Amino acid sequence: MAREPGGRILVGGEQMSEIVERASGGGTKYYPYSWEETKQLLAPQARALQESATSLDSSLRARHVVFEATLLPNFLANSYFPKNLIKLLQLTALGSRPATEDLILRGRVESDVATKSLVVAGDDASLEHLSRMLEGEHLDRHERAAAEELRQFSKIHLPRREEVLDSHSSGPDASSSQQAFEAVLHPDPDSELGDRHPISDALFHKFEDFIRRLGGEVAGDRRDVVGGLTFVPVFLSTARAPEAAAFNPLRSIRRMPRIRPVPSVPLRSAPRVGLPAPPAAAPDAPEVLIFDAGIEENGDFFAGSVSQIHLTDRKPQPGFIEHGSAVTGAVLYGQVHAGEHLPTPQVRATHYRCIPGPDEDGAELYWLLDQIQKRVADTDSMIVNLSLGPEMPVIDSEPHRWTALLDSIAYERDILFVVAAGNNGESPSTSGANRILVPADMVNGLSVGACDKPHPEALWSRAAYSAMGPGRPGGLVQPNVVSFGGDEDRPFARLRGNGQLSYDWGTSYATPLVTHGLAVLSHELGDRRSASALKAFAVHSVESHADSNMQTGYGRVINDYSKALWCDSHEVTVMYQASIERNQILGFQLPVPEDLNRGRVQVRWTLAYSSPTDPTEAVEYTQAGLEFTFRPHADIFEFRNPENGKLVRFNVREDPTRATKLVEEGWKRSQNPVTRSQKHGPRASEASRRRGGKWETVMQGQDRMLATSLKAPRLEIEYFSRAGGLLTQGVAPVDFTLLVTVQSLSGVDVYSMARSEFSILSPLPVPVSTRLRT
Repeated sequence: MAREPGGRILVGGEQMSEIVERASGGGTKYYPYSWEETKQLLAPQARALQESATSLDSSLRARHVVFEATLLPNFLANSYFPKNLIKLLQLTALGSRPATEDLILRGRVESDVATKSLVVAGDDASLEHLSRMLEGEHLDRHERAAAEELRQFSKIHLPRREEVLDSHSSGPDASSSQQAFEAVLHPDPDSELGDRHPISDALFHKFEDFIRRLGGEVAGDRRDVVGGLTFVPVFLSTARAPEAAAFNPLRSIRRMPRIRPVPSVPLRSAPRVGLPAPPAAAPDAPEVLIFDAGIEENGDFFAGSVSQIHLTDRKPQPGFIEHGSAVTGAVLYGQVHAGEHLPTPQVRATHYRCIPGPDEDGAELYWLLDQIQKRVADTDSMIVNLSLGPEMPVIDSEPHRWTALLDSIAYERDILFVVAAGNNGESPSTSGANRILVPADMVNGLSVGACDKPHPEALWSRAAYSAMGPGRPGGLVQPNVVSFGGDEDRPFARLRGNGQLSYDWGTSYATPLVTHGLAVLSHELGDRRSASALKAFAVHSVESHADSNMQTGYGRVINDYSKALWCDSHEVTVMYQASIERNQILGFQLPVPEDLNRGRVQVRWTLAYSSPTDPTEAVEYTQAGLEFTFRPHADIFEFRNPENGKLVRFNVREDPTRATKLVEEGWKRSQNPVTRSQKHGPRASEASRRRGGKWETVMQGQDRMLATSLKAPRLEIEYFSRAGGLLTQGVAPVDFTLLVTVQSLSGVDVYSMARSEFSILSPLPVPVSTRLRT
């Protein structure tokens, strides 16, 4: 029997917060290697590093030589950054790369655990000093402090050519003809200014001269700097590419990808939607920016609702207008069907025709990204649809220029890029060719994969072609969501401006379906709309797949978010929008009524925020991290016997005498109520926290408990920040959106109880209907 709806979701949850005092803790750090064992391990490597650096030709290096030092996974936390070692040897920290090493714990070893290699630069004297320390017997006070930090490392070496050169950029069939490559250069190894400044002009010209000697050319007029890294097109034969990788300040060189191909699908039976076309969208309807292949100029179904701006003067190729129109039609109307009469669009769109772009030299991606950056800077729109991008899977060693730049724009301008994950899901997984395509690996965007059936149809699965995860640190769950993109058995109906339909399938079409729903949602949210709010709703309201290995991200999105804004009587959803300062811990009371004392209760939450990013730190790409702790019962505390470590937990309100007695006997009472174990809770190791979601811009949690196990439950959120491998202070606060749903699995009218008890909360206002233009 269907339950009566309880009402609109509640907002104002941020008013149910308090600052939480930080609990002290921590113990002695376990070091896997003694100093003597470290010397035996690293001394030969340091001497080999010194000899290799000395033998490098001056045309291949700066005054400081770039090298890498691999950390044991035990020391991933930024609090272990080797500040003393960096200062003593006068090294320059340039970033990090992903690596794997053994995690050595007391009594056990975990093999091939994710860690990082620090990328640093030092001059010849620095490398000589390092060798002396590892080979000598007597260390002064400063050297002893640095030696303790050397115990954190397992490897020291120059960058390996096979890591600098992308594996797909050369091979047995390497051609002598020139190809377009993208070179990425480290920040300036010789900089003495402290921050990571881009490579100097003198060192860049040295790189240009080196490439010329290899018979190539550097397009210096197109170089771009993102987060200290220098990106520049290089034209070189693939046969000489391995030699280019020998330039020491070069972080990577890889084949320049092309724009994803637009499918050329002929109109088959050319059915159409019902006539006449609906009225145009209202002038104040939410606007979406679309970058794609163009639409018909005079289509009645787009007239008045879409503005087309031509960024390219090249003529469209077969299939281009159909693709651009399909994306635009889905943004305006959502999913359409043959014969149906379409409603007035609730969304407006500005379509930038940017395909085909200039491709005379194979570097059109630079032009296209520049166009996106310029147009987004001139708009107040909050949502951008990208069903295009480089035909390039995510690379763990570093973010692509598209990803790094768009993440920066999204953070600075509070914009949500909704990005197609790619149609390469059936490519070989061994080479990573089936992983999401750039820039779907954005941590501040929303990536969309495809499934074979639209919501709410049952028995759905990931479409076989849909690209797979994981993403990069900060956004490992990729694609974030999936939506109907069609397949060969049930293709996607693509609308043209004249109302005709053609059929195809791909993540290009799943993406604008999600964009459409979020644009309508942005109107519903009114002055509470933000990029983080839209992302939180997209993830919080998904339908998870029963098979956790299905590679569907957080799940399948719903078609109509208006339903997600209403609660049934047995549940209540509250929206919290807050700002948190560095080192602050905020405790948010969850909307569990005090009188809810029977049956089982499910509590689930989704948190989303945007983070500043650092492309030099491939492992620590996000610079802001929010971590949550769940405390389900306000009266249950933990007591610890300091002599033997024994722990007991109980309700201090029900048994105050016992609590007093234990304290008198020397037991230590916990500062805060007990936590409910989470996969990345406060006691997890740094390695498991990273695997479990710390520093991720979207986090989720859920729990099922007896109602009697909950009393004034709260979710605590703590903010950390980092830069250059170090924990930092004095940074900007982080704005976030938290959605919490409390559901009575026994059918209790939670909504009415919450409305009565938490009077500080109010229902989300229903927006005034947008005036329709006739």
